[in-house]
Amino acid sequence: MKPAPFAYVRPGDLDGVLAELAGGDAKVLAGGQSLVPVLAMRLGRPATLVDITAVDGLDRMDIEDGALRVGAAVRQRSVEHADLARAVPLLGLALPFVGHRELRSRGTVCGSLAHADPAAELPAVAACLDAVLEIAGPRGRRTVAAEEFFAGAMTTAVAADEVLVGAAFPVAQAGEGHGFAEIARRHGDFALAGAVTRVRRGEDGTVLEARFTAFGVSDRPVTRDVTELVGATDGAERPLREAMTELVAEVVDTAGDTHGSTGYRRRLLTVLAARELSRAHRAAEPPISPSPISPSPESQHPGPQHGGGARRRAGERGPHRAHGRVGAADLVDVTMRVNGSDVTVRVPPRMHLADALREHLGLTGTHLGCEHGVCGMCTVLVDGAATRACLLFAVQCESADIITVEGLGSPGEQHPLQRAFSAHHALQCGFCTPGMLMSSYDLLAGDGSVTPEELPERMSGVLCRCTGYRGILAAVADVAAAYPGGVPAPMNCVSRTLIGRGGGPGQGSTGPQGSGREAPVEAAEPAGEVAVPAGSPSATVEVTSALAAPVDAVWAVLEDVERMVACLPGAELSESLGGDRYRGTAGVALGPVKLSFAGLAQIVERDPADHRLRMIGQGSDAGGSATQADIRLRAEAGSGGGTVLRVHADLYLSGRVAQFGRALAGDVSRRLFEQFATAVDAAAAGREAPSRRRPSPLRLAIGALFDAVRRRSSRLWRR
Repeated sequence: MKPAPFAYVRPGDLDGVLAELAGGDAKVLAGGQSLVPVLAMRLGRPATLVDITAVDGLDRMDIEDGALRVGAAVRQRSVEHADLARAVPLLGLALPFVGHRELRSRGTVCGSLAHADPAAELPAVAACLDAVLEIAGPRGRRTVAAEEFFAGAMTTAVAADEVLVGAAFPVAQAGEGHGFAEIARRHGDFALAGAVTRVRRGEDGTVLEARFTAFGVSDRPVTRDVTELVGATDGAERPLREAMTELVAEVVDTAGDTHGSTGYRRRLLTVLAARELSRAHRAAEPPISPSPISPSPESQHPGPQHGGGARRRAGERGPHRAHGRVGAADLVDVTMRVNGSDVTVRVPPRMHLADALREHLGLTGTHLGCEHGVCGMCTVLVDGAATRACLLFAVQCESADIITVEGLGSPGEQHPLQRAFSAHHALQCGFCTPGMLMSSYDLLAGDGSVTPEELPERMSGVLCRCTGYRGILAAVADVAAAYPGGVPAPMNCVSRTLIGRGGGPGQGSTGPQGSGREAPVEAAEPAGEVAVPAGSPSATVEVTSALAAPVDAVWAVLEDVERMVACLPGAELSESLGGDRYRGTAGVALGPVKLSFAGLAQIVERDPADHRLRMIGQGSDAGGSATQADIRLRAEAGSGGGTVLRVHADLYLSGRVAQFGRALAGDVSRRLFEQFATAVDAAAAGREAPSRRRPSPLRLAIGALFDAVRRRSSRLWRR
């Protein structure tokens, strides 16, 4: 499902955020990795999403007054990789268990705290450390201890008109040890049961303090002081397990579910708690003061780095500017860099990035599966970090640097990961392949130091649904071994023409303000120079036809633009712009797909002596499809006084039309050019002008089907 319509706003300061929250039914959006699935499943229908990522100071992280202060917009992977975070070892232990890399690259620490899922790791860490949460609202700012912050399942002390702006985690003291463990169905899932422990010992080995927090077993994190128990057992695991049986029975009050009964969770927690308390007790001896950590500008304010988005440190934020309110029924222009090309798309606030890439830019290599962040099929790189494209709204991506699987490599120059997947037969059904490739690139783009034993867990963020999983792991392991310093950057990110929906005249607009309806949208008419895109074409078509008319008569038709266009099925010339540039329309229908393109064409080469013509064109339709073509025509004298007409066309498709797939798009285009040759022959012979009706979808489909059967039969016969 898709989220219900909502308005979107990204205020530039905290006062703007609070003003939006005071207006009624609004939700705060920071990372969105917990919120967006709720919206997608229609479990929540807020009228407005208030994006807080442009508020100055909320993306800061520093150490002050003995605590690591983390702003509300600081992402989990930023904390995971920051030197500053070493001062709070429990965060380092817990963060690798928070979802997957692809979720932590967008998810925020404070967002997890504010969501308050009972099985989440970070709320339990905050409770065990007795972190302090800072809340801002219309009545000013206030601080709340973690023990009081979590009021119940997904319920906190933050009121509807307030926002969590930061969290302060106490830094580790001398002689302090920590433990963390959880049991989940698979890595990255929410925990069936988990334990967080902290033990502090004095110089003589005496246990000064021991705390234990359970999660996944109640409606909130549950913390107990176990100083006496740990001291009495001297931190030994077996005696602790026996001593904690009664305490654990009191802590676990969940009713159980299909994944685990109450009794099962009690047994799990007893083992985990005893083991992690014993681990923390051992780590606390001897007491050693934490090494001095100097806040660096980079770790205090994790922002974009130079050298290209693909090499930006995972989890660091790209540019985030304030954005005015966009109504639920409005469309907004979003400009971003996709695979090295700047593009603008016009989208509603609720459209996620994956749909924008597929429907507006024709980048259908980004697959969609669950659409709530579980399967990982839609994984792309956003500002250098692997990200779930179904959990990120396109409107959030203004100025973002995005790389899809199409940018990783081209058919002529494949990325080492692509070559390895092919060599190890790691493709199979292919549905998970784009997500696996982008996730593995993210894993190996740093120092590439990952062992084959670690790979199953490190690659668990994308689900393989068939038998290719062992081949996938073998392929990634081979590339990791071949490039220990990090894999090469994406190899197909070059400036090319990408036609997005919106951003130009006639490409979609909203109706009168407050009408709640979109105005009728006419077919887009791109302006400016007609250019041939860089990169590989979607399809290449070559057609050679024998015509009865003599070559001079055929050339007379090709040289006369109006007569030539009349021979193109479904095409119509509407205006001559001078300089061999023309405006026109073209239509094609195939089954349920009906497309009407408006665009420009230009004659760029004309050689009457050799009977050669080259024409380039581009056009788009109101549904978000776009096409560009580089067409070369040549008429040669044939036998018996006739003509051989040769057509070579490179086609570049995006949007719905690209979803035909390369083979079908090529077959249909070839049939169109065969009809064109027949029409040219008739016009050259002076017969009745060809019909300007759109080509019959039935004739095109049957012709393409017969051609496919004929090719298949030929292959079988050759065997």
